[in-house]
Amino acid sequence: MIAIERKLMNIKIKTYYLATEDIRKGDVQAHLIGYTHSLIPKSSLRRFDTIQFDLRKDENELLMEMNKATRRQIKSALDRGFTHVIVDNPTDQELMDFQEFYNRFAKDKGTHTFNSYHMQSMKLLREQNALMLTYMQDKDKNILSYRIYMTDGIVALNLYSATHFRIVDDRELKKIMSQANRLLIWKTMLWYKEKGQLVYDMGGLTDDENIRKFKLGFGGKIVQVYSGYEPQSMIGNIIMKVRDLKLKLLKGLV
Repeated sequence: MIAIERKLMNIKIKTYYLATEDIRKGDVQAHLIGYTHSLIPKSSLRRFDTIQFDLRKDENELLMEMNKATRRQIKSALDRGFTHVIVDNPTDQELMDFQEFYNRFAKDKGTHTFNSYHMQSMKLLREQNALMLTYMQDKDKNILSYRIYMTDGIVALNLYSATHFRIVDDRELKKIMSQANRLLIWKTMLWYKEKGQLVYDMGGLTDDENIRKFKLGFGGKIVQVYSGYEPQSMIGNIIMKVRDLKLKLLKGLV
């Protein structure tokens, strides 16, 4: 488990990543307690499925858990001579480079961008030597796929991933990017295995059937995890009520 603290307009937020034990209210001096990928069931948090891989298994066993299509894509990517780059504790500039790449992807996909709040979270994780950035590039050093991970020394969790697959029109380039992305996951999984991590967590399984199919193609085990916030004070309660109202307005429920 890793915890980070921050203040936002004098509102203190403490966020726990990969919690394996309950954080009792009153034990933490903060207006809000945040949970990311907690294994502790709580009705106040959002429950969702993630997919995890046991890195104690040998390389061949992990490979054979994948479906044939995924193994074939990885083999094709290996034949292309891509370069896998690992950046432990990335610099501010390296994080900004990722931010620019990711936000182009997010804009096209219509999802949330990587904003200043997320950037601060990454820097706080970096301070605890818990952050890693990685990417796959072609022979011309063009970045094809990017990912950011955090780890508590036991579980390596994929926090963000991005490719420009949707942006390009060229069919062959789309295929190359798809192969590079799969190889990036595989190479990173093996890197964490070599570092002695026990679990590789690919991140949440969404309702998007294409993303779900993509992730399940690697094998692994589906695990339920919990994320969200719990108020610790009157201010925290007000913040959560305002947040819930905004979400309802966005969904047209008010």
